[in-house]
Amino acid sequence: ISMGNGPSAKMSKLQLAVADFLTKLSSLPLRQAGVFLVLLILPWNLLLAAESIRIITTNDIHTYLKPLYYRYLDEIKPWGEQSREGNYVQKASIEGKVGGMAHVATVIKKLKAERPGKNLVLDAGDTWHGAGISVFDKGVSMVKAMNAIGFDAMAPGNWEFMYSKDHFLDLIDLAQFPLIAFNLTDTEWDEPVLDSYVIRQVGKLKVALVGMTYPWTALTSAVAGSGRDFKFGIKENLAIEVMEEIRETEDPDLIIFVSHGGFGFDQKLAKRVDGIDLYLSGHTHDEIYDPVVWNNTILFQGGAHGKWVVSLDAFVENKKVVDYEYRLVKVMQNRVPADPEVQQIVEEAYRPHQATLNEEIGFTETMLNRRDYWQSTMGNLVTDALRERAGTDVSFFPAWRYGATILPGKILAEDVYNVVPTDGKIVTYSMNGKVLKELVENILQGVSGKDPYARVGGDMIRFSGMKLDCNLRAKAGSKIRSMLIDGQPMDEQKEYSIASVHTRFQNNPMFGATNIKETNKIFVEELIEYVREKSPLNVQLDNRINLKTIQFN
Repeated sequence: ISMGNGPSAKMSKLQLAVADFLTKLSSLPLRQAGVFLVLLILPWNLLLAAESIRIITTNDIHTYLKPLYYRYLDEIKPWGEQSREGNYVQKASIEGKVGGMAHVATVIKKLKAERPGKNLVLDAGDTWHGAGISVFDKGVSMVKAMNAIGFDAMAPGNWEFMYSKDHFLDLIDLAQFPLIAFNLTDTEWDEPVLDSYVIRQVGKLKVALVGMTYPWTALTSAVAGSGRDFKFGIKENLAIEVMEEIRETEDPDLIIFVSHGGFGFDQKLAKRVDGIDLYLSGHTHDEIYDPVVWNNTILFQGGAHGKWVVSLDAFVENKKVVDYEYRLVKVMQNRVPADPEVQQIVEEAYRPHQATLNEEIGFTETMLNRRDYWQSTMGNLVTDALRERAGTDVSFFPAWRYGATILPGKILAEDVYNVVPTDGKIVTYSMNGKVLKELVENILQGVSGKDPYARVGGDMIRFSGMKLDCNLRAKAGSKIRSMLIDGQPMDEQKEYSIASVHTRFQNNPMFGATNIKETNKIFVEELIEYVREKSPLNVQLDNRINLKTIQFN
């Protein structure tokens, strides 16, 4: 049994167990052991004929160049939410920080070295923007780190379009690997901006890599970014045409889809588009411990923030995946040494901004974490601060999924920039109660709708000043059972003042916002001042949103 990395080598967990069994059998007389050897080795000969390839993937790193604390969202059980982390403060004290590109680099380089010449390193987007450093470095060092690691291809996410069009294109020029997306065109001529796919020869396998960016980027990206400069969309029929073109003109052994659609969206697309062998998903930050299979497509996603690197060994015979070995490799600062080359890139990125980012601005008595479907301590801090600084009845802030967890203790300026890594300004406006309720109904439908293609944006928008009681399984437009504003029942005729940052709905005629005013107050700076003034913070979850979620019919 070969344990090398040659073209026919394959040692899955099952085979390792069998190899151990064979070792034990070797102590038996040949007459007793021979029949077992024949039975066990013959199926292996069939499997060993398959060509192997290792797919190494990341997604949604959000420019977290340095390691971070990151509490994952709770799991929804029939009895309610159940923590996947336990007491995360205690857990963090044991396992330390996760991610960090120098540590991610070490993991990827090790995985590549185990399969030299027989691997591809892919990324599914939301990688060049998100951490506080992106406000200052604007993704440049992230691209440099990816170049040093040796990525083979990337599909852009929605956050790559947070930058201006010119800077986005400059980053693409800086990248030493192709960006691919079949569903991205320019606004003037509707011409493709990037290649729909690229072909790579990996060992004896001809591999097609197809890219897809987030289809709703134009609706969800920041107004100041470049989302308005491009056209997006689901374009399912075009995906089918691209797949047919690849099969007819390239005849590859393997087709890999690299998508920033979201885990639910990507599952639906995989069911409806034939011929995809492997499907790397991004956008929703799901930690998928075992792939799902739909329509003979093996589909997976690797969390976020560089906490995990995915390794998938696929075994291909006659243009079909006949077996695979999948691993989520956790990137832990305490256990994975930093890659010196990438560590130098990280240090150079931070050096000009250390004084600003390392300033101690406050203290928190409670853990501040962002990621959860409906409410989080970080979301409550952000929206409460926004409402107070703007002096309005209600505030809204997008439900961005990314963001490092802040443990109890001192708060640095970088911690706040990690929460709001933009120079977005506070906008104030007015809506009457009827229109405000219609807006929230529209948001609830976008979050909880059963059709993955129709789910727009992130989790439930974060808000302050309202109390909602909702039935998510009620029909669209009737999900809100009660709505209080400042502790009083919402008055449909009353005008309410609202503040938000990085929202678009106030400019949509269907919601009838009036008195729209850009305050020129940069919100991240206002949030820093709020933390200074209010420390020590003691932010808690509260009853601003209550849900009825299960309905049997």
